[in-house]
Amino acid sequence: MPHSGRTDPAGARAASEAVLELTEKECWAHLRAQQLGRLAIVVGGYPQIFPVNYAVGERWIVFRTAPGSKLAHGPGSMACFEIDGYDRHAREGWSVTAIGSLEEITDAQDDQSRSLRELDVDPLAPGVKLHWIALHPERVTGRHFAAGWIVPGAFLG
Repeated sequence: MPHSGRTDPAGARAASEAVLELTEKECWAHLRAQQLGRLAIVVGGYPQIFPVNYAVGERWIVFRTAPGSKLAHGPGSMACFEIDGYDRHAREGWSVTAIGSLEEITDAQDDQSRSLRELDVDPLAPGVKLHWIALHPERVTGRHFAAGWIVPGAFLG
């Protein structure tokens, strides 16, 4: 039965009338609570998405990488970073995206870069990841959504 935004005769209503926007503070809280995200960059004219382990430091997102596509095509370009979560029992989820430019900070000597390189980034992917890449987001947005129906006195997922 499609939901029109009103309750039905029994008083049931959708668990979420719409996708709810997260505040920037909530987005950063989600980013700080996770360690694995997805980095989207353009490689050879096509978007590609790479899973990366990361850390957050003072409105920056950093990860380590080995020579390859991320290192060759990331620094100096715009990128989108995304994380999400889903609770299948509660039937609710969220998503956060951060958009900004990437820069390699492996050899940078400024205080910010030195501080970011001290963060604990532990890549799951095999291999030596000696290069540090930082994303300084210009925009951080997020959404929260839930499925199912709320009936007075009960929740029908």
